[in-house]
Amino acid sequence: MSQPGWYPDPYGTGSLRWWDGENWTERLNPEPSRPPRLRLPAQEQRPRDEYEETQYGSQYGTQYGTHYAAPHVQQPTWEARPAVQPLDVNVRGLHLYADDRFVAYGNASLQWPHVEWVAYWAAERPAGYGQPAGTQWVFQAGRYPFRGGPRVEVVIEPDALHANAAAGAGPTDAPGTEGEPEYVWGRLIQLCQEHAEQRLVSELAGRVRSGESVDVAQGLTVHPGGVRGNRVSLSWAAISGATVDGGRVWIQQANSSAPILYIPQQNPNAVLIPALLTQLKR
Repeated sequence: MSQPGWYPDPYGTGSLRWWDGENWTERLNPEPSRPPRLRLPAQEQRPRDEYEETQYGSQYGTQYGTHYAAPHVQQPTWEARPAVQPLDVNVRGLHLYADDRFVAYGNASLQWPHVEWVAYWAAERPAGYGQPAGTQWVFQAGRYPFRGGPRVEVVIEPDALHANAAAGAGPTDAPGTEGEPEYVWGRLIQLCQEHAEQRLVSELAGRVRSGESVDVAQGLTVHPGGVRGNRVSLSWAAISGATVDGGRVWIQQANSSAPILYIPQQNPNAVLIPALLTQLKR
């Protein structure tokens, strides 16, 4: 990890901590007031065989899709199964590629069926270290153990994509294309939702239904009777659902407009909580 940025705190505070490129600093937990609201282009359908025969490392698909999802979408439309074309761009001079089989960035890659946890969030980057203030869009997917297991981690910033475009190594900065950081981030999220998150939610729900108490997102225990975390315990009847907002996943109490419990969005599998609770409350 060499890029300066906000990352999950390795010291276990549950916050974000600033990595200056060499060391962890004392700066903790700056978050945007709300996660970015991404533009949703019209969904484009295309035959599956347009990219079935492309191979990472030798030949890449060149067609780009136009539909993507974002973390504020509370219930992925898994039943609809929209066609998602591959993502093929350069970020900070490293090749980022994702399709319905796997995600790869630089020398790291993971097949979607092997992914055990996911995380994605946006954080404000303060000015400093020769960089202006701006937003970082972070995407992670990996296998346990969380610290030390294999993972793919992508930090997307406007200057990273602009630099690639200027050098002729990546897409242009045209609206609604892979030249927009939010767009690239959103495409990664949609591919993850379609090819990893549905399976992960089903597996977690199955374990709870079989009688297990499962730790989700390093702070929430989901069990057959409900959930508990941060000294709060709720039965299923007392839970109305969960939403992602302001860098947190909020669990809402039935018959109340105010959320009662939250989990930092950057925690592993925190973004699965809304769909998981929905499945278990059926």
